[in-house]
Formats: sequence, structure tokens, C-alpha cells
Amino acid sequence: MKDSTAESAAALLEEIAHLMKLKGENPFKVRAFEKAMDAIREKENLVELAKGGSLTQISGVGSSIAEILTEFLLQGKSSVREELQASLPPGLEELTQVPGLGPKKAMTLIQELEIRSLSELEYACRENRLLKLKGFGEKAQNQILQGIQFLNSHAGQQRISDALESADTFVESLKLPKEVSIFETGALRRRLEILSSLDFLVKAETAAAEKSARGTVEKSLAQFQKQNPSALPVRISYCQTPQFGYEWARHTSTPEHWKALGSPKEVDTESEEKFYEKIGLTWIPPEARETGEEVALAKKGPLKLLPEKGVRGIFHNHTTRSDGAATLEEMVRAAEKAGYSYIGISDHSQSAVYAQGLKTPDLMDQRAEVKKIQEKFPNIRIFWGIESDILQDGSLDYDDKILSQFDFVIASIHSRFKMDREAMTDRILKAIRNPRTRFLGHATGRLLLGRKAYDMDMERVIQEAADHDVAIEINANPARLDIDWRWGSALRRSKTLVSVNPDAHETAGIDHVKFGVTVARKALIPVDQVVNARSVAEVEKWLRRA
Repeated sequence: MKDSTAESAAALLEEIAHLMKLKGENPFKVRAFEKAMDAIREKENLVELAKGGSLTQISGVGSSIAEILTEFLLQGKSSVREELQASLPPGLEELTQVPGLGPKKAMTLIQELEIRSLSELEYACRENRLLKLKGFGEKAQNQILQGIQFLNSHAGQQRISDALESADTFVESLKLPKEVSIFETGALRRRLEILSSLDFLVKAETAAAEKSARGTVEKSLAQFQKQNPSALPVRISYCQTPQFGYEWARHTSTPEHWKALGSPKEVDTESEEKFYEKIGLTWIPPEARETGEEVALAKKGPLKLLPEKGVRGIFHNHTTRSDGAATLEEMVRAAEKAGYSYIGISDHSQSAVYAQGLKTPDLMDQRAEVKKIQEKFPNIRIFWGIESDILQDGSLDYDDKILSQFDFVIASIHSRFKMDREAMTDRILKAIRNPRTRFLGHATGRLLLGRKAYDMDMERVIQEAADHDVAIEINANPARLDIDWRWGSALRRSKTLVSVNPDAHETAGIDHVKFGVTVARKALIPVDQVVNARSVAEVEKWLRRA
């Protein structure tokens, strides 16, 4: 279990970095806080270091950040956070939740129209008050209105990573007797990317124990909801041990999965494995119990899914050379510590100015650095790559002479998201056809609860990737989880390769691979279609197109 003190301190630095962005602080100053956040996240002795005035011994923690942390760790408060919050005008943080509405434009709305909430902004758009406002106009007004509608449609929902934190907090708050246990169910257990509730099943040994547990759980739940008013609703079901296997399976399954099973009647089974055995199937992992298609496949034989620890190496990782918060050496060390046998470094390309994309001289410096770090870490293979922007016409950033020097290229879109369906599709297809492209990064550009996927013909993209032996990324960042698992049938039908990539911008981001593995399993992707479930030698051969 992670150190809660370190997590709280890291969350503080993350919040300060966010407030600084809203205020328009120097990006390098913001990155310093993000780097320090990553550096302290896994430390276990922060309070002792703070007492001894030794926080600056941690790489990435300077004297000013150490002062902020010391106040927080020893006094439980942060003057800097309070000052930043006080310096921002009311409504700024809420308004910047709208996709595409940055701090500067939000400030204009606050100053010129005295708008301080999403409801006021929506009303102003419907009253056409943004039409003649400098920097806006009809197109911008329509986009803002669409953004507000998008946010409203996702109200009361959380990404799986945030929901898991709330679920852990709730379970830890319970004081259950030894004859009572609690288990995740529903979309929480299936690890759906977006949740609207936290579902649990409480198992008791006897009827008396169940009755007692109900009172204990309901009391704890009321306290949890009082202390965590923004948490998702918690729904509790109860059962006794003899029916547990049946009830756990039933409460975890979607209606589609349960119907495909034949809507089985209640049977006494103490485990899910025995329940599935009674209905003539091998156990189906909870994350796969979505559409019912998994049942049809399971009837033909055991599902050959990517194992939970089946990823052997990771691509798509950023360093401080572009917009990452950790150095190359720190990223490599973290990947090795996590048990991976290879890591692909892919900083942003030159067109990504906002992310400090690498110019040609920077590339040569990094190439030399990779060689040097490789000698220091002989037990993990470092692949040198680039996340090359897909330009408007579908060409890749850098010319072929430069692209040919990388071990791999991830082609990704980072701009011009609003092209029409045909133009966007053609743009991506051209990038896939480039012989230097080995991966298509975050294929649809969506940000969960933040930005819609761009309009494109995904069926054509999936087939084109298969035809050109390009792996479509399963971006494991819980804000993306892109490509959507619902495209699993098309991926399997075309035998398109996928790669579970963390898109890590700090060492802690490497841990996001688990979310991507869940997506691959939910999509029912066979393990032999996952590129980075292969060995170093096999990956080297594939990258060379040998």
C-alpha cells in the first residue's frame, strides 16, 4: 500500500502546479513542481526528512518546494496554496473545465461579462453575448456551448483511477468482524473506464452476521458520504457464504453477459469458479464480462487474453527533454524496478512547441545519452524513439533521413482536432502508410470526461494498421484509455496488433500500464496480438520489419 503521507504531499504539489497554470506562471516553474511531485510520491520518510531539514536531499526538490512541503508535513497547511487560491478570481477554475477554454479566455469572460460559473456561461452563450467579444465570435461561442453540454452529460461520473481511490477509502473506513467480508462488484470490479457508482457485495457467514453487518456498513457509509461529499454514490448488496459465488458473478456481470450465460437461476456455490463450472464454462475474468461476446468465445475454449502481468516492456515514455518530469535515467531505473525488460523513450517532436518538442540538435544529444544510459543499465533494453506529430496533411514531423535513425516512431495527432471525418481519416491513413510508423498513438484523441474523440472512420484505420503492420496503441493513461475497448471485435477480426503503452510523463505514470492491460482484456485481444507481450528479441525483429 502506498504511503498516505507521501500521496497527500504529492497531491498538494499537483494542486499547486494546477493553480500556477491557471495563474499563468512560468511553465518551467510549473514543471519543477510536477517533477518534485513525482519524486516524493513513493518516499516513506517525508516527515522525518522535514523535521531534519533534509527534504532537499530528494532529487528534484529545491529549497522553495522543500519549504512548502515542510509546512504541510509538520503543520498540516500550505500558505502557498492558500495564497494562490486567493489570488485567482472566483469562477476561473470552474470555467477552465470547459474543453478548449484556457485561463486567458476565461479571464476575459470574468472581466468583460462578469461570468463566474458554468451556468452563467451557458446562459451567456444562449443569449449570444460572446459574439462580439474580442477573441471569441460565433464559432467559439458554439464550441463553448458544446463543451458545457459535454460536461453536463458527464456530471456525477468519475474516471476509474479516481473511483478506485474513493473505493479504497470507503473500504478502509469499515470495521467489519472477521466473519464478514466486502468485495467490489459492478462496473467498479469490471474496471469500466467511467463510473457513476461504487458497487460492493458484503458476504457474511450466517444470517445473524449478515444482520449485524448491515448496521455496521450503513453507519460507516453515512460517515463516508458526509466526509466525502463529492464521492460517487455507494451501493451495497448482501449475501451469505453458500450463495456467494452465484451472487458475486451476478452482481459483477452486465445484463448482456448474464443473458449470454442463460440467465442462470440461483445455485449454491461458494466461489465464482464453481459457479462457472456448474454452467459448463471456465471462469471468465470480471473485466471481460461486458457484451456477451466473451461467453460465445469462452464456449469454444479458454480465453487467451493478455495476462495481468503479461506486458514485458513499455513504449511511449517522456523525459525532461520534452514535457516529462523525470530524466531518462530516472525513467529507465523505474521501468527496471517495475520488472520490465525493455523501455521505449519517445519524447515529443519539434512541431509540439507547447511540449518543448525536440529540435534536430536535441535529438543527437539524446541519442548519445541513450547509449550512455544503456551501458549503465545492461539488464533493460532501451529503445530510442520519438512521438512524431501527424501534421495536417498526414505527413510526419521530421524528414525521412531523421526518422530512419530512430528504433521506433509513434505517430500521434496533437493539433487540428476538428477536421471533418473524411479529412481526418485520410490524414491518419497517410501517417499509418509511412514506412517509419510503428505505432499509432492515442488513436482518437479523446480525454475521458474532458474531450470527445475526433470524427474518423475507425474501421478503415484499424484495417489500414493491420495491412501495414502498425500497432494501434492502447494508451493506458486513465484520462485516455484510447483506443476504446469497444473496438475489440474489429481489432480481432483484422488481427491488428496493439501495444499497451503508459504515455508516462513521470515515473509514477509507468504504473498506469495496469489500466491499459484491463482495456486489452476487456477488448478480448488475444495475447499474440499484443506487441509488448513479446520478448526483447521478438520486439527488435518486429521494429526492424524483419
